[in-house]
Amino acid sequence: MFEEQFEQLTNRDKEIFAHTVNALLLKSFILRESYDKQNRMMKTNPDYSFLEKNIDLVREYLGYSGWVIEKDSQLGIIMIQNEYQENRIRLDFMTSLMIYALRYAYEVQREQNPMLQEVYFSSTSLIQLMLDKSLVTAEKRPSATSLASSFRFLENHNIISRISGEYRDRDLQFYILPSILYIIDNDHINAIFDSIQNKEEIE
Repeated sequence: MFEEQFEQLTNRDKEIFAHTVNALLLKSFILRESYDKQNRMMKTNPDYSFLEKNIDLVREYLGYSGWVIEKDSQLGIIMIQNEYQENRIRLDFMTSLMIYALRYAYEVQREQNPMLQEVYFSSTSLIQLMLDKSLVTAEKRPSATSLASSFRFLENHNIISRISGEYRDRDLQFYILPSILYIIDNDHINAIFDSIQNKEEIE
């Protein structure tokens, strides 16, 4: 029973339990490694370590309200989804295009080096990739405000991790995290690709 197992935790671990479960509910993804801005390097994420150690306890707790917890041990991701589909987030079109481009960049780098977990990228590289893939045009580049909103969303949900710069900066540098592979399912990725292809054929 959950209550019995929970009571066996130390008071400190009960506090960590509350913190990590709330972080998981808020962000949807908790990753094995997170960027330490002070030391400027990726480090083991204590939230992931705690969740991994107590995953059965967390799974039972979240299961009462319809949450399903999953773990990708190879990529180092713990994620949740709601079996009642009540945690769906409707993404705006620009964020969807950015996710498509970032996922493409991530998969290309992973093909070249399968050992990579995080992929270094920048806002300048992202805009150029979106231009190259006809996701945007030179005449209709996304505004700094639109980009900042999308970058903020992606970092808040552990899809990217900022290295330096602000969301609006042209020289924003960040890591693309392996959770990029899970934020949108393949059907939605294919739908975005089809819409791009149809747009090119019409033009």
